[in-house]
Amino acid sequence: MKPILSLLAVASGLFVHANASPLGSQVVLGNANGTDPCFPSLAYKPRDPKSGPPNKKLEEHWCSQESENGFFGFTYATWGCPSLTQMQSDFGRMRNQFKARYVRMYGWCEDGDFLTRITNAAFSQGVGLHGTIWFGFDGGDAWKKRRDQFFALFKSNPLAAYTFRTLDVGSEPLFDWVLPPKALALEILSVKKTLAPYGIKVSISEMQYGYSVQGDSQMVLDAEDVVHAHQLQFFDKDATTGDKALPSILSSTNWFVSKTNKTRKIIYSQTGWPTNTKVWKPNSPKAVASVQSAKGFYQVLDSSCEQFKKITPLGGVGWFWHIWKDDMLDGWGLIDWNGNPKWNFAPRTSC
Repeated sequence: MKPILSLLAVASGLFVHANASPLGSQVVLGNANGTDPCFPSLAYKPRDPKSGPPNKKLEEHWCSQESENGFFGFTYATWGCPSLTQMQSDFGRMRNQFKARYVRMYGWCEDGDFLTRITNAAFSQGVGLHGTIWFGFDGGDAWKKRRDQFFALFKSNPLAAYTFRTLDVGSEPLFDWVLPPKALALEILSVKKTLAPYGIKVSISEMQYGYSVQGDSQMVLDAEDVVHAHQLQFFDKDATTGDKALPSILSSTNWFVSKTNKTRKIIYSQTGWPTNTKVWKPNSPKAVASVQSAKGFYQVLDSSCEQFKKITPLGGVGWFWHIWKDDMLDGWGLIDWNGNPKWNFAPRTSC
């Protein structure tokens, strides 16, 4: 999200194998309740990347999307090019302290070695990755090089297909006008074709409003394997406090379910509430940015798991808290500048 646009427009160590192993034509993923824990369930035992990928087929490795709901994990900013050690520490804390199962990439690191580092860091800590082809906010074609770096990763490093669950062709690419809907839909289909041998689900990460800002964007939703929806009710024109956000969340969720004919998994890929307005201002004069308001929003997400599951297909909604630390996006992090959680964050990971 561009800060200036959001104010005005929102209405509501290395290890690389030589060749990766592709999936077969039929993909039936494992179940989190099986005797051999699927990845990245909390029962899964993390492995050393140096030991190579698990000795099982990809389709037996992943937990089924029907078995996953509740808290998924955190958005994680990568523009600071964190080291392998730093990411292992962060991802390990996410999983061990907060029961995260996934990490969603946000931003980009131009270090050519970064994708291998984040793959190894996530795999070593037992968390899956939701990747993002980062478009940025300034236009240009840098995203094409980043896309091709992902392609090269999947082709050269077999750990990648065992670590990345999804890849988004941009974060709010419609809202930020980086591609028109038809071109974006065609790009999604092209990426899907390239990554099909590795079982990677392809989407974009976008809010409901983004699908209307350039006109009808139904073709984009039709191209997606999974819906990655932004739920940022702080920017609603009638926002007040986080604990009052449920009607807006349900309205947006029902819209996505309807527009995809109840055939797509719904994941809130970017959701949260700020504790200050240093980065982005609200669109409502009554919107409150505070720890109490952010905690109230979190409690809405956590307590509504059964309700989300009732109205969405494929096992219910999974959600990512946006973002991990305040030093990544001031005010939006769960972890404050002193390294402490702002409140007792203990979300459910199933319902």
